[in-house]
Amino acid sequence: MDAMKMLKDSYHVMAKDMLELRRNKMSLAALFIMPLIFLVMFGFIFPTGNTQLNMPVGLVNLDHGQGSSEFIAQLETVNNNTHYMALTNFTSVDDAMTQVKEGKLSGVIIIPQGFSDNITNGKSGTFTAYIDNSIPQSSAQIQQSLSSTVINMNNIKAEANVMNLSKATNQVVNPQAMIFPYTPNVETSIPGQTNYFNFLAPGLMIMIVMMSVMTGIPEAISKEKEIGTFDGMLSAPISQISVIIGKTAALCTRGFIQCIIILTIAILLFGVTIQGNILLAFFMLLLGIFSFIGIGIMAISMSGDQASSTMIVNLLMFPMMFLGGVFYPIQQMPWFMQIISQFIPLTYAADAMRKIMLLNAGIGEVMTQIVILIVFGIVTMAIAVPLFRKSMTR
Repeated sequence: MDAMKMLKDSYHVMAKDMLELRRNKMSLAALFIMPLIFLVMFGFIFPTGNTQLNMPVGLVNLDHGQGSSEFIAQLETVNNNTHYMALTNFTSVDDAMTQVKEGKLSGVIIIPQGFSDNITNGKSGTFTAYIDNSIPQSSAQIQQSLSSTVINMNNIKAEANVMNLSKATNQVVNPQAMIFPYTPNVETSIPGQTNYFNFLAPGLMIMIVMMSVMTGIPEAISKEKEIGTFDGMLSAPISQISVIIGKTAALCTRGFIQCIIILTIAILLFGVTIQGNILLAFFMLLLGIFSFIGIGIMAISMSGDQASSTMIVNLLMFPMMFLGGVFYPIQQMPWFMQIISQFIPLTYAADAMRKIMLLNAGIGEVMTQIVILIVFGIVTMAIAVPLFRKSMTR
């Protein structure tokens, strides 16, 4: 009977908070707009895994021989197919370098004098690739593009040499088999084309829920304490646990609505494919909520006003956002950050969501993450509830 009363009281608290949300037009609009902004902003700002196209690159030919002309022709042919670079010809190295310093070029390809002679005499045609590495990400992209382009050019040249050798010796030769004796047959875990949104959407869903719970509980309780309505709620014949459950349920409802919006946008606009059981994914969302509730309650219990509780939550939340593997793979982080990420519940929630949604993982494959989230939630709630009760007596 007490349990039924507690659930009814929790429902009434949740209904009150949801009614306030419906009356607040700005908050209601933000509920729908924020997921779209997050998905679009982070999806396009962060790299998609594809090489950047049409990067401005200067081309300086100091040789003007047949070998350099063939080199430039092959370079333009390959680049017309890949569109990695937007090539601009310069007559002097100084002019090209000036464009680099002004930020108009990402790099310069310099063909030195004697390039054609080396090619004619059977030597390697060495050229200089001057790359602006003031922006490391762009530098890495252009080096990757240039390397891929040169590999394609070498393959074209090697095939031509093999064919000429075949004609000279009157032997039938397969140039592809000689140049590429080993050919990989690559298969991927996710069928079809994938993009960065596949990586982003599952982690973003769990992060939105985390933000809703961790920031919502302190804001909701602190706001009502400051305007005086919270005292009236506590004087009513309902338990403090019902207050916590009710407010958490309201925040979870908001979080689930935003997750559905994120999932819908990701599928319809950005081609995200869901390979796994969506019900299991929502179950992981519930576990994520459970693991974050205690942190939000502890924040409000240790502070006396909304500003202090928000500051505590932000201090905990922002490191979790960037160290939890939502936007950037944990495996590519420095080793000490990888260690820190192991103590963050968002790490395990986001990892489990990706495995379920993208790799069709079952409960057995994510059991470790489930256990860790449950244990983390139990420990934080065991600390948070006594702190909350104690704070109510102050």
